[in-house]
Amino acid sequence: MSTHHQVPHILCVDDDHVARETVELLFNRWGYRVSLAESGEAGLEAIAQDPPDLILLDIQMPGMDGLEVLEWVHAHHPSIICIMVTGHATLQNAVEAMKQGAYDFLAKPFAPDEMKLTVERGLEHRWLILEAERLRAEKALMQANFITLVSHQMRSPLAAVRQLLEVPATQALGPLPGPYQGFIDRAVYRLDLLARTLNTWLAMSRLDQDGIDSRKSVAELGGLMGDLVRRAEADVTAAGQHLKTHTRDGNCTLKVDRESLLEALYNLVSNAVKYNRAGGDIIIKGRKRGEVVELSISDQGPGVSSQEAAYIFDEFYRSRRKDIKEKPGTGLGLAISLKVVRAHGGDIKVASQVGQGATFTVTLPCQKS
Repeated sequence: MSTHHQVPHILCVDDDHVARETVELLFNRWGYRVSLAESGEAGLEAIAQDPPDLILLDIQMPGMDGLEVLEWVHAHHPSIICIMVTGHATLQNAVEAMKQGAYDFLAKPFAPDEMKLTVERGLEHRWLILEAERLRAEKALMQANFITLVSHQMRSPLAAVRQLLEVPATQALGPLPGPYQGFIDRAVYRLDLLARTLNTWLAMSRLDQDGIDSRKSVAELGGLMGDLVRRAEADVTAAGQHLKTHTRDGNCTLKVDRESLLEALYNLVSNAVKYNRAGGDIIIKGRKRGEVVELSISDQGPGVSSQEAAYIFDEFYRSRRKDIKEKPGTGLGLAISLKVVRAHGGDIKVASQVGQGATFTVTLPCQKS
């Protein structure tokens, strides 16, 4: 018997009273707690009153059969393990039960040892599910607590220090010796970078799938492209670069959270501008391809190696290459963009060769008419 739980609870749902009595006798002897139900309807009542860890569920029953019970259990109590039992074993029954979420399948007649082994395996599987759920909940709580810590107990002191440094940085109380001014300027720069990193990380941590879904509305590819280009133009021009755009293969209707998606796309454009060669081109393309739309942003910068391509969407990843590492950044922009795009049901891929620029392609599903 599993050591993860003091007294595992088994529910047997079977219209055969001999089968029920046999299960009760054997599992009581093996140290389990056992409940019995003579029909599918009675089984649902038993689950509502005292949810079990595992159900031995007969497929062939009058009224509500085992597959209907299985479907209900899987929808309302997905962590409860269901093992289907039938005296009319067929491949079709087995396949249908597995599709609906059954853990295993036993065909009558079966030996007690076979049933005991199957139940023990099922219970081990349940404990793993429950442990995974516990760890996910613990992780979510730790992340929420850390977000609160960063938001309230780190940003405020940083802002206070930055404000104090503003006095010597601007020489408000009189000039400083040259070397001291250089130290102050570097401290201000580092503090500003840290504040941007914290704010960017907080923005990413607060991105929520449900929140994005609740803000979605219908948008056209052409309109999104126009908004993105307008946001990008000033950055591209200020960097002495050239913006080129191209849309083809017709329009496409999307359902998006316009602001978060545009911010994600703008992150990609900002990266392209930052790493582009002097006077280079930034190329933004949009096209409909089957049931998806593809938006690509290309630059003519140093490119991304195949080794780095596997990591560039990881949080806080920064390239080790000197020509890239010297550029300021938080290492979070691409991670945020990917998170937003995936919340829209899409993905981002990068195509690049070192020294020949990079193309980031965002794929999003078109809205079905």
